[in-house]
Order: sequence, then structure tokens, then C-alpha cells
Amino acid sequence: MDDYLYFEIIDPKTGEVLPDGEVGELVITTLKKEGAPLIRYRTHDLTRIIPGVCECGSKYPRIDILIGRTDDMVKVKGVNIFPSQIDNVLAKIDGASSEYQFMIDHLNERDICTLFVEVKTDFNKYELEREIQEQFKNDIGIKIQVKPVNIGDLPRNEKKSTRIFDNRY
Repeated sequence: MDDYLYFEIIDPKTGEVLPDGEVGELVITTLKKEGAPLIRYRTHDLTRIIPGVCECGSKYPRIDILIGRTDDMVKVKGVNIFPSQIDNVLAKIDGASSEYQFMIDHLNERDICTLFVEVKTDFNKYELEREIQEQFKNDIGIKIQVKPVNIGDLPRNEKKSTRIFDNRY
């Protein structure tokens, strides 16, 4: 529908338009909407425009699957989740470390969220699992699975946004 919408893929850091086939941030401009047009709306979604003509013969631009985001936010069950919110939940739990991984999977048409969190050795993992689940539901608004692991079991990474793995796409 390139007569109604104009799609661009840009370098998220520089804002420069990238050629077809290169991965970058999807930017949308509406061409026919009069009431509230979008002009170069940055979606924060990482994808690419698939080069060439579709096998079906369509000449319209084709956008590949979304492979990630330029910001830290993910949307699950209609709720925006930021790593800072997970940090805040874990800070309230005595015995939970600040090291975690948040994985989102899609199974049987449902999003399944699992929070792997390192817990201190002298705490009951079963109790912490229940407490973290309850605190997450109260603070963020969705039910998740919690998998307590030992200190040092999770990989360390300087970039905190790589703590969230969205496997839905």
C-alpha cells in the first residue's frame, strides 16, 4: 500500500536512509491521512525492506520480519515493559540479584514470559520465585514464570538491553 504509506529504513544513530536490504529502524509516513498524519514516525522496530520483486509479481515494498528494537522496551500482552521496571521489581526482593534475563516466547497463540534471575545462596528459591512472580504482577501487570538460578549462572553483558530476548518473531 505504498500509495497510502511511505516506508523508510534508517540508521537509528544517524537518521540516514539505508538502501533496500540493509537492517535499520522502520520509519513510516502516512500519505493520505488528513486528521492526524504521521510524518517520519520512528517505530523503534528493526527490520529491512526486502529488495527485488516478490515471486507473486507484486512491486510493492516488502518489509521483512521484525528482528529487534532500537530501544529497550518490549510489548507483551498489551503492556510496555522496560528493563528499568524489572530492575525496580528485583530491587524490592531481598535475596534476588540484579542479574537477570527476560525471555519472551510464543506458544499456542500466547506470549510466555520467563524471568531467569540469580538468587543468593542462603535464600529459599521456591519462596523467591513466588515473591518475584507476585511483585512482577503487582508492579508491571502481567503474570510471568520465574526461574531462580545460582549467582554466576547467567552470562554477563555490558549492554543491559541484551537481557531481554524476544523469541516471538
